[in-house]
Amino acid sequence: MKKRTMLSKFMALTLTILMLTFPFMTSCGGKKTDEFVGNGDIFDPTKTWNVYEEGHLVSAPVEINYWSANSAVDVHGKTMSELVDEFNAYQKATYPTSFIKVNVSFQGGYGTQNTKLQAALMGGNNPEIAQVGVSSLPLYTDSVIDQRTIFTLDQLRDVLPGFLQYAMHKDKFVGYPYFASTNILVINRTLLEATGKEIPTVEEIVADPENSIWTWDYMKEVAIAVLDKSDSDSANHIYGYAAKDPGLYEMMYTQGVPIYNETATEALFNNEAGKRGFEFWRSMVVEEAMLNPVLDPNHGTRIQGNFSLGKIGILCDTSSVISNYYANVVANREAQGQEALFELDVLPYPKYTNFYANQSGGSLVIFNNKSEIKTKAAVEFLRWLQAPEQVAKFSLNTGYLPTTNAARETDLWKNNDGIRPYLDKVCKLMVFTPPEGVKLPFGRAKALADADFSEYIEGIWLDNCSRNIDDVLKQCYERINYILIANSQ
Repeated sequence: MKKRTMLSKFMALTLTILMLTFPFMTSCGGKKTDEFVGNGDIFDPTKTWNVYEEGHLVSAPVEINYWSANSAVDVHGKTMSELVDEFNAYQKATYPTSFIKVNVSFQGGYGTQNTKLQAALMGGNNPEIAQVGVSSLPLYTDSVIDQRTIFTLDQLRDVLPGFLQYAMHKDKFVGYPYFASTNILVINRTLLEATGKEIPTVEEIVADPENSIWTWDYMKEVAIAVLDKSDSDSANHIYGYAAKDPGLYEMMYTQGVPIYNETATEALFNNEAGKRGFEFWRSMVVEEAMLNPVLDPNHGTRIQGNFSLGKIGILCDTSSVISNYYANVVANREAQGQEALFELDVLPYPKYTNFYANQSGGSLVIFNNKSEIKTKAAVEFLRWLQAPEQVAKFSLNTGYLPTTNAARETDLWKNNDGIRPYLDKVCKLMVFTPPEGVKLPFGRAKALADADFSEYIEGIWLDNCSRNIDDVLKQCYERINYILIANSQ
């Protein structure tokens, strides 16, 4: 296995301790986390919600704090800073005697954000609103207000279904999906079609997923056909596929089986489906469909650069970096009067029995331990951020996906012929939610388990792919089961 740095070990230990401590904290008027079985229905017809009134909600000036998990210097942080400045200016001009001022700070990563947030919650000095990774939302169930008191059910129905996968936990709508992304295959369509093989489109797959040719085995065939090692310089070799890891949830969910149980307290991949996935992703390296991810400590960065240079046919990556590839392959060249380096496109992770588009990225939560005026101010700010124009602006500038249909109906969105078509294609894939009978795992240990899974599964590629698959599967399973049990509620 790769060795973790002392800092990463300390952060993991700290987060584990906090996870074990945090369940004993109680929210203002909340119930204990073990009193509810299941996660409930967002649109439960038997319930009514006392939704905050519309319009301006405060009658005196008020300041609130917002913690972003992004970096202050990347495009995501810069765009959010601009939106916060725009909101503050709008408030000052529109409500000079009762304006809301948002103070935003950036934590530089979801792990750091979680550690700081949970420590702050213990001390009662947490912000009013924060960005939380979707895998970590269960950590905050007892400490936040239900989003169904902020948005009407009609507004929530406007959210693309694939971005509501992690919204509910223990009958509470925990976080509003805003920093939306999914794992996709970014492709060099020019390179793939040069193989002479048929390369489907997103539209074709969505229209008839059951009969789609885009399967595990067919993708491997295409990737092998792309391989070009004719140049004596290995730096110029062209590979059909590249990824940092197999895509854990996609590997299992496209087989129609779960990776953990619903409460994220037990691993469920020590079986035929798990072994099939491990064997397939080893074969991708053995048959030279992809470069071995464990040979270079900078593999993740290197493959992103090589894809932009046209040296990789299929790259598995998060949709949130499409903007980078669009800039490198298309926009920057066109700005210099040159043609795009190649035809950029996207495809879903291939199916074994079915397609699946995961939800990643982050959601916005509002904490329930603040004064009424500050809570109302946070509600008003979140509603402003969620409005179609702001969603469209944030998405077009950052590459995050717009979560609502309304945002994609704005003139701002429709009039952008640059990155918009690629983001629209990814949005079309968000109809591929978990297969019938498979429940998404919700639990405090999920994020830790996911991180260790990504590390331990690399055993399939270590020692020149010579390790026994059954041993690697067993070792990975035992480690993940330990993480889930040790950090369960």
